[in-house]
Amino acid sequence: MTKPIHSITVSRLIGAPRTRVFDAFARSEALTEWFTPSPEITVEVVDFRFAPGGGFRLRYTMPDGSQPVVGGSYELIEAPRQIAFSWVWEAPDPHAGISTRVLVEFIEKDEATEVVLTHDRLPTLEAATRHAEGWKGTLDVLASALAAPEVQTSTLVGGN
Repeated sequence: MTKPIHSITVSRLIGAPRTRVFDAFARSEALTEWFTPSPEITVEVVDFRFAPGGGFRLRYTMPDGSQPVVGGSYELIEAPRQIAFSWVWEAPDPHAGISTRVLVEFIEKDEATEVVLTHDRLPTLEAATRHAEGWKGTLDVLASALAAPEVQTSTLVGGN
């Protein structure tokens, strides 16, 4: 008998253009600002190569001081439409070593972007529930981070 495999899908309308939302996933310095399920949890990018076959490794610092680590590799990058990557927690996480898959789709909606995130190959209902809550929080943090206007810089050239 095979174990059931679970899948979750969460979505969020983000008030920013699709290229800006996609870019938030594509740059390591952007990830440190938002790629967390809660503002009380910080994220450190340990390794990051945003390219097909490239990988990432993230270390979270929880309010209790624990530091879970997750990593994976990019399977598909179609800017600015979608990204697919593996997602593997490291020990001592209860789901350590289990390779799951995340697909993130970016859908233009006028001046906004709908982000649809599907996480599949989850081994248990508990893992699916845990990840659904985590991704909902992460997309909320992303929406807040992108709500601020982009910083515009300009240089005045000329003189008297």
